[in-house]
Amino acid sequence: MTDGAKDDNDILKRRVYFNFLYDFYSPLLTERQRKVYETLCFSDLTLSEAADVLGISRQGVYNLARNVMVKLEGLENDLNFAVSTRRLEERIRGLESENELLREKLRAKEEEACLTH
Repeated sequence: MTDGAKDDNDILKRRVYFNFLYDFYSPLLTERQRKVYETLCFSDLTLSEAADVLGISRQGVYNLARNVMVKLEGLENDLNFAVSTRRLEERIRGLESENELLREKLRAKEEEACLTH
């Protein structure tokens, strides 16, 4: 993998991570913080484009977005809801898969029992 591709991958992972945190903690942000984050990240605008949309300076957009990301990370570090929820969802999917396998084995045993009687 080239350095450029690795950098792009890291940027994408970081964006996905912050969007994941935003899903959990956006109700704890101010309306202005949510507007800046959504305009910049969900609309995929540049800082200049977001500044025009929001009617603030490019530096203002940068500072607000940075503050939101720091707040999101701080909330996750303090509360751990997002990561804990992700782990629980993964565990639930694993248990559902195990449950389905056990059901299939049970069906096979029941069919085998019917055939032998």
